[in-house]
Amino acid sequence: MSFSGGRGGRHRNNNRQSSSSNPPHQHHQNAPEPLLRPCRHYTSQDNCTNAKCNFAHVVKLHCAINASSHKPQPQHQRTPKGAGGFHPIEGCALWDTPTGIKIFSGGRDGFWRLWNTAGGNFVKEFEHNMGGGPVSCLELASNFLFCGFEGQSVTLPGVTVGMIHAWNLQQPSAPPMEFHLSELAPYAAAQSVTCLLAVSEPIVSGSRDAVIRTWKLNAASGSFVLDKTLCGHAGEITGLAQVGTMLWSTSTDRSIRLWDVPSGECKHLITADTLTGGNKVGHTEAVTDIITLDGTFVLTSSLDGTVKAWNSANGECLGSENHGQGVVCIALTTDPSGKPLLLCGLEWGNIMIRNVVQTPDVPPFRLLLTLSAKYSCGHNDGPVKTIKAGPANTFYSGGSDGKLNVWQITNKMV
Repeated sequence: MSFSGGRGGRHRNNNRQSSSSNPPHQHHQNAPEPLLRPCRHYTSQDNCTNAKCNFAHVVKLHCAINASSHKPQPQHQRTPKGAGGFHPIEGCALWDTPTGIKIFSGGRDGFWRLWNTAGGNFVKEFEHNMGGGPVSCLELASNFLFCGFEGQSVTLPGVTVGMIHAWNLQQPSAPPMEFHLSELAPYAAAQSVTCLLAVSEPIVSGSRDAVIRTWKLNAASGSFVLDKTLCGHAGEITGLAQVGTMLWSTSTDRSIRLWDVPSGECKHLITADTLTGGNKVGHTEAVTDIITLDGTFVLTSSLDGTVKAWNSANGECLGSENHGQGVVCIALTTDPSGKPLLLCGLEWGNIMIRNVVQTPDVPPFRLLLTLSAKYSCGHNDGPVKTIKAGPANTFYSGGSDGKLNVWQITNKMV
């Protein structure tokens, strides 16, 4: 399979997530105690020979793919133990094909790569160089792969801009569609595109320039054109979610905004000073991700160490759970019995798994399990940058260590 490419760009730092070289946030509370502790042998090797093992056999790591390229190392400089010296993985997307699941990964090295999971071998099928700028986000919808990245402007020499390319996966050799602000501004944003929402039209993008844009397909030209520009955030856009006609957005400016999509107007603002029942309920650090739950609830994560649940109808805060360290990304999956689970990718490379709904023995959002390189297996050298759920109770995580980890929940936890 071959893909046609477009223009690329240069590297810039993404400050959405903290680095392992930064000290932990001192205001974080201690990490909560999980209900279960994973068996290292079962989780990492799928092989526990201890008949009396008291640890949980519920999650296993199928593969840890080196999904990015090596960072250039200065002469005589030693790579920190466990770091691997790879560029971070910034995003991933899953492609359900007739021959099985394939995984797209995007890295800070400026490449996206396609991995074939057939036979459990996880072979790299294809890679595409976007020109050197980091690939910040990948989304797959209706057989289109949408890629947000930082590229070199063709109209402004020496200037990097935010770009979006979209490949028709049924015609992968055809040139990608490019998102342009205008004829004289053939790019999608003034700075790197950091998040995309492509579940329906309009396509929504968020970028480091603090602007949200909606895009519609022009049937005559076969390209996506700018529909609306939503301004109000004062920091990088980190997440987008839509419930009905309302668009929720999160940002490093520590706020959440609710927008009316048809009009483009901001209808509600949630900050650290927002009150619910007389209590301040907003996030106090950068808000990093957002997802919806059954169209009724919205969940947000933050470097303040919390995941918060909101009423999608009115923006009321319904609950907040602490994780002891910054939460960088979140996703929903299920266990083999169909019970929903919340996956939380953390600042120091851990993944925490929580139940979502109340059971007779466990309250909602109880911490069930923590996956860590120290005690079981997981990511090293900084945050988990992306986490996505897949079929058959699988999930996929990409980290600052350049690894794309393929996990599976094998038994129910509660």
